[in-house]
Amino acid sequence: MVDAMPFTRAPAWRVLTAGVVWMLVYLAARFAIESGSAVPPWDQAIALLPVPTFLWFIWTVDAALRDSDELQRRIHLEALALAFPTTMLLLMTLGLLSLLPTDPIVVPLGKLWALLPPLYGVCVGIVNWRYR
Repeated sequence: MVDAMPFTRAPAWRVLTAGVVWMLVYLAARFAIESGSAVPPWDQAIALLPVPTFLWFIWTVDAALRDSDELQRRIHLEALALAFPTTMLLLMTLGLLSLLPTDPIVVPLGKLWALLPPLYGVCVGIVNWRYR
């Protein structure tokens, strides 16, 4: 079976560290905003705090993928190619369900993004299964 993240030890730790730092900064920003302790103009600055850490996470994942072999690159490319239209389907469906005159389904955008990483994980699993 093909491993989804076959990076060498150092890049794997870098990816994990960048991901944890990004998530902690996001959770801290969310807590500060929801608790009401963020006041203008600092509320906007706090809302943007996770952006640099997420960009660092993307850069770290990109560097780790560049260090991986061709099969792993192909697996992640195919997973992205599968996840993108699946995300479009999810957003289109939720958008249409939110327009219903009776019992519209409303999903706040602040929580919707949390569905996307697991969706990508499922797509990586599907593509890994194809190459087993």
